[in-house]
Amino acid sequence: MAQRAAVMEFKAGVGVSQADVDGISAIFITYFRPSGYTMVERTQIDRVIEEQGFQRSRLTENQMVRIGQILNVSKIVVGDVNVVMGQYNVDVRVLNVQSGTIAATEGATFSGTSYRGSMQSIAQKLAGKIAIGAGPTVSAQPSAPSSATPKTRTKVESVYGYLHVFPNELGVFQGEPTNVIRNINSQGMHGYDEWRIPTNEELSLLRANGYLNAGAQYMTKESKSGMVLLVTTGKSVAEKEAIRAEQARQAELARQREARRQELLSQGLVDLGLPSGTLWKNANEGGDNARYTYDEAVSRFGNKLPTVQQIEELKNECEWTWTGNGYKVTGPNGESITLPAAGFRSRRDGNVYDVGTAGDYWSSTPRGSDYARFLRFHSSEVGNHYHCYRSEGFSVRLVQ
Repeated sequence: MAQRAAVMEFKAGVGVSQADVDGISAIFITYFRPSGYTMVERTQIDRVIEEQGFQRSRLTENQMVRIGQILNVSKIVVGDVNVVMGQYNVDVRVLNVQSGTIAATEGATFSGTSYRGSMQSIAQKLAGKIAIGAGPTVSAQPSAPSSATPKTRTKVESVYGYLHVFPNELGVFQGEPTNVIRNINSQGMHGYDEWRIPTNEELSLLRANGYLNAGAQYMTKESKSGMVLLVTTGKSVAEKEAIRAEQARQAELARQREARRQELLSQGLVDLGLPSGTLWKNANEGGDNARYTYDEAVSRFGNKLPTVQQIEELKNECEWTWTGNGYKVTGPNGESITLPAAGFRSRRDGNVYDVGTAGDYWSSTPRGSDYARFLRFHSSEVGNHYHCYRSEGFSVRLVQ
């Protein structure tokens, strides 16, 4: 009977995008047809990754092996692609799912123009190294022979990196020894506090890896009698303590951030999380209907007016959302301010224009003796900073 194999998405390393690597691995899959194997479809692999909650771009080899176990494959293929000095470097490995060891490797260095032929060569060479002949094959999940000698354990061991095995059997019981297991867990014995009896599937893994006494009947979740050997898939006590400590640290940081936020709000300031550390006021000076000439603004507020650079940062680092009467400006940390579309007062006739459709805000940056720079926005766009006559009447929003 043919064994099953799966090819994982190759990883992008130095100097190459994941999109390019996806194309390279697709070519590999086209030519990788090892004799004696049935290849698992990519959709099945993707489904397991999603169900397990793994991050596709950050899969560890242990997680890849776990995916192979779930798919019931005996071999799983992984690869890395790097570009160094204009040359593609591809390294491909075949992992034994049972042991997590490397069964075969192949690699090549080539230019971008010869990638198809090179990937075909790698795929065919690697397929030849693991090909199964016409004779009998080994099952993807073999059982240990009846004469197998169980492994001697003096400490907790891990099967496939996730199933942890208690160092010794507890004895034969006719029912689940719940009080014994509860007492073991209350002591955090061997560094874990979630010991339990295994499932049938987990027992099969233990048997396949030589952890069970030959001929002995073992208790499982589905069969509540026999020799008891405990397992756990939980985190160790030390790992849990580290997680709790980190959660407490994050909670304290959140408390400090909120206290700081409330303190700033009491001063009329908002921290948007800008790279420069600039704090912006949460309201226009004098209210939404107040408008100042440039000289009035500089005289009253001095260096509290934003510079052109601070206005540019506000534009480039924040998300701007039109509210119907101005913009909600949301910073990198999620905090926000609102800039009303208060229009402007014309220096020619003293009338106010564009209220509700546009906003003009002074910067502190002059341009010659007659002009100064300012931020202008409309309902449809946020403009660059412009310059105009200092005698125009614009809104003022201060910074710290």
